[in-house]
Amino acid sequence: MDSLLVRPPEEGARRLALSFLDQAAAAFPRLDDPADSEALHDFRVGLRRLRSCLRAYKEVLAGCVPKKLARRLRRLAAATGPGRDAEVQIEWLLSRAKYLTRNHRAGLSWQLGRLDERMRAAYAELTDHLGARFPDLEKDLRHHLSVYQTEVHLGADDPHPILGTVTAAILRSQLEELADHLTHIRGAGDVKEAHRARISAKRLRYLLEPVAEELPNAPPLVKRLKKLQDLLGELHDAHVQESDLAAAVETAAAERAHHLFTLALDNQPDEARLRAARRRSHEPGLLALAHQNRQRRDERFAEVETDWLDGKAEAFLEQVRELAGEMEAVA
Repeated sequence: MDSLLVRPPEEGARRLALSFLDQAAAAFPRLDDPADSEALHDFRVGLRRLRSCLRAYKEVLAGCVPKKLARRLRRLAAATGPGRDAEVQIEWLLSRAKYLTRNHRAGLSWQLGRLDERMRAAYAELTDHLGARFPDLEKDLRHHLSVYQTEVHLGADDPHPILGTVTAAILRSQLEELADHLTHIRGAGDVKEAHRARISAKRLRYLLEPVAEELPNAPPLVKRLKKLQDLLGELHDAHVQESDLAAAVETAAAERAHHLFTLALDNQPDEARLRAARRRSHEPGLLALAHQNRQRRDERFAEVETDWLDGKAEAFLEQVRELAGEMEAVA
């Protein structure tokens, strides 16, 4: 394919959006294969890239995707999240088993059971949801993205805009957004700003990757963005895990208290059963997992802090600003 950067913005943006739709469509049939562990991940990435592209080039694509269709896409993308989130939590918990004492593993097994049930329910609902809605959504998106009309003024003094100049402007805007969020991360527990920085890094990477081959200095920057995104992603996973473990401790304690209360109400309470129920507690294991997860959170934040916070990202940010200039020069 000829350089995307020199194409008209209306064409280039649509070609990018269609390429991401193709990624999702290619992964869609694979969702029926239980052995394909990467199918949902690939499908989600295709949808995320598509939504990020439509957002980045919203002015170029103004009116291209109707609001109702955009809402359908957003709801479908959101539906893929709960099952995958539970799967990620399960993977981390399984990796912790060898660090737990025998007494603590009961809590791990109990939490894994809860998450497995949640994951299976989410995936079952997702299968029905996607099977019924994605084919029509894909068809409608292709219809709107594959054709466009534009006016060409041959007598105009200004050069015709091209994708490279438009993308460079978007790149600068998204870069400043990332810089702002990094500036506002105050500590390891700053869930909101860390999450926003992760989303900004992801959008910036998605913007650069399709044109990276045309810009010699782009691949190393994309690689650094991927590392930042992964670090912030692990930090986000730790935040989610901590919140879920906190809720799990409350649930486990409530279930045990209810069981003890029920046993105590028997006409002739069995003291042996009461003592066994008091000893059979999931909370210590859950608290041990929470401690390990907090260590993970602090370690990931320390890496982010070392490489990206308190002005340490400025050299990288300046390189991306220079890349925007190179993008305009190539265009």
